[in-house]
Amino acid sequence: MLAARKELGDEYDRAFVEGLLERVSSEIDERVDARLAEVGGRTRPRHRRGSPSMVFYSLVLGIPISAIAGSDAHLAGLAVAWGGIAVVNIAHAWRPGEDRAPRRRS
Repeated sequence: MLAARKELGDEYDRAFVEGLLERVSSEIDERVDARLAEVGGRTRPRHRRGSPSMVFYSLVLGIPISAIAGSDAHLAGLAVAWGGIAVVNIAHAWRPGEDRAPRRRS
């Protein structure tokens, strides 16, 4: 085998590797195309979960907002303040965008 390899030279090695890569590449392309055809029109939802930092900042800023709203408008002010904080967090959690969760490989 070594004698045959020496006789054929480096050009044969390059040609062999290029041919092998071409066959492997076409096989991968076929498998990807088959997988995409299998998946078809199914798409993942385009929303993402809220980030933990948004929740943290909402709670931190909610303390002074609660103090101001509670002292001026009492229970109604607290309800409006925390209702607004809840709306902001929900809007942040459900805004369109890429899903941040890592994809599972199959």
